[in-house]
Amino acid sequence: IVHLKDENVLRAVLDSQQSIDEKYRQEEYLIRVPLSYQMTRRLALSTLSPLIPQDVNQRTPLQELDDAALLVLLLAHERGLGPNSKFHPYIASLPVAPSCGYSPAMRPQALATIELMAIKLGMDVTGWPGEISKANDRAQMIADGLTKDYGPYIETTEGASTFSVIQWALCQVASRATAGSETHGALRLVPIVDMVNHDVEAGGFHEIQDPSAFFKGNADETDELAAGSFIVRSIRHGRTRPLKKGQELLVNYNVPDYSPLDWFISLGFIPKERMKKWRKVEPFFKSSRTYATNDEN
Repeated sequence: IVHLKDENVLRAVLDSQQSIDEKYRQEEYLIRVPLSYQMTRRLALSTLSPLIPQDVNQRTPLQELDDAALLVLLLAHERGLGPNSKFHPYIASLPVAPSCGYSPAMRPQALATIELMAIKLGMDVTGWPGEISKANDRAQMIADGLTKDYGPYIETTEGASTFSVIQWALCQVASRATAGSETHGALRLVPIVDMVNHDVEAGGFHEIQDPSAFFKGNADETDELAAGSFIVRSIRHGRTRPLKKGQELLVNYNVPDYSPLDWFISLGFIPKERMKKWRKVEPFFKSSRTYATNDEN
């Protein structure tokens, strides 16, 4: 027999719990980063173009650089601005030693990891040290070209050489940049989103391209400011999975064409599902001009 007093207490507890659940309920979109907080090609051009003298831009047009190279210059410049950059909190969160596998600073650790993968995991890593050296040479060439052509005109971190900062930015872009729509930039740096770790069973990054269709006519969400935003939801095996206390939000990086070697060179790690024999693919920086060349220098 349940007494009335006990029922009232139970009802009060349940009402209180429902109120707490509603107040702290888990939103469907756990991360949402608007376009205005992203580093994009358009932002790079609007920020850097006024800094480049007209005669320099005529010889080495900034607008001919691909998205990756522009992001490298923008990130290096914003780092040089220090606290005056709106991206300062984001840049301060980035690793001092980026995780790309070809980083000169991380070469001893990279080689030790390759040896460990061969011995402990039985992976075929034949030729990997040589491929890493080639990737490093390519990165050095890109950093050198960007430094010579545009380095004198961007802000530089006090006490650091422009070349070293561009090297750092190049590695950050290679390991952290996210693919997006051509409308707002095919390659972008998206703060917070790029801190989420990979899981092949999780959902991917999602860019809102048509707010009206995405939010199904919700008047509060369909404004133009939502276009280009990146969102992250907790999804597992294609279904929404609310996170429990202590659980990590994960996302599928969705780069199916990357071989284990590509993962290691660009991102500095290899996910479990890709720990097998490698095949070579095209370099990360390709197709369009990645740095300007100046025959007069």
